[in-house]
Amino acid sequence: MFNPYRSIMKKLKYSILSLLFISISFEGIANEINEPVKLLLSDFIQKTNALGTETTKEDILDLYSNQYSGNTTYVKLSGAIIKKQYTKKDIASQLNEIISETDYDFKISLGEVIYINQKEKAGTIAALINFESFIDNKIAEKGTMLMNIVGVVSENGWQIIQKSMIRVSETKDIGDCVCHIYDKGDTRFVVQLHYPSGVEYAHQFESFQITTKNDNRIIKSSTKQFLWNKSNNELTYDKQIIGTPKSAKSAIQLLLQNTYREPCADIRFY
Repeated sequence: MFNPYRSIMKKLKYSILSLLFISISFEGIANEINEPVKLLLSDFIQKTNALGTETTKEDILDLYSNQYSGNTTYVKLSGAIIKKQYTKKDIASQLNEIISETDYDFKISLGEVIYINQKEKAGTIAALINFESFIDNKIAEKGTMLMNIVGVVSENGWQIIQKSMIRVSETKDIGDCVCHIYDKGDTRFVVQLHYPSGVEYAHQFESFQITTKNDNRIIKSSTKQFLWNKSNNELTYDKQIIGTPKSAKSAIQLLLQNTYREPCADIRFY
C-alpha cells in the first residue's frame, strides 16, 4: 500500500543529504580559496609532473618569485648527506637538464600535509611528497621529500619565495656502479661489480678468459661467449656488434657496460 508519509520522508532524506553534500563541497572549495599556499603546492606538483608534455619550463618558473632562494638536503641510501642551495636561475638550469634528458622522467605526489599557516599576503605549508624517478621507463629511484614552501603575493599572483627540502632515498634500482678489474696478464680477468639493488648495493663477481681460435679472439665468461675480430677489432655477441675496443682491458669494460646496462647508468672502473 502506498504510504505518503514514507514517500515524503524519503524525499526529505535525499534533500538533506544533497544539501549536506553541497555544503561539504562548498566548504572544501572555500578552504582552497582561503589557503592559496595550498593551491600553490598543488600547482607545483601538477606542473612538475606535466613538464615536457602539457607544461613548459616557463610555466614552472612562473611559480617562483625572482627573490626565490631554496635549499635541499639529500640523504642517500648509504647515509651520506649532500646539501645544495638554489636560486631561480639554478631552477631554470635544472629544468633545462630534465627536458634535454628524454629517457628520464620524474614524478611526485602529495603524501600528507603536515602544517599550514595562511596569512593575507604570505603563507607557509609543510608536506610529505612522494617521488619516483625513471630511466627508460624503469624505476631508478624512489623516496620521500619533506618539503616546506613559503608563498607570497606578488604582481604575478602567488609565488614561491622560499623552499626547503629534505630528500630521503628509500630504494634505488638504477644508478652509478663501481667496478674493480683484476687482470692476470692480457688473457685472464676477474671483476667485482657493485650495483644498486633496492635499498642497498649488491655485488657480482665475474671472470673472463681470452683465447685465440682460427685467427679470431674469443672472450668467455661464465655464461656467454663473445667474438673479438682481430682484423677490425669488432666485438660481437650473437652477431650483434657491441663496439671496437683496441685493448683487452677496454674490451672487458665494454662487455660489462653492455651486460649490466639495466642497473648501471654509468660504471666507474678501478
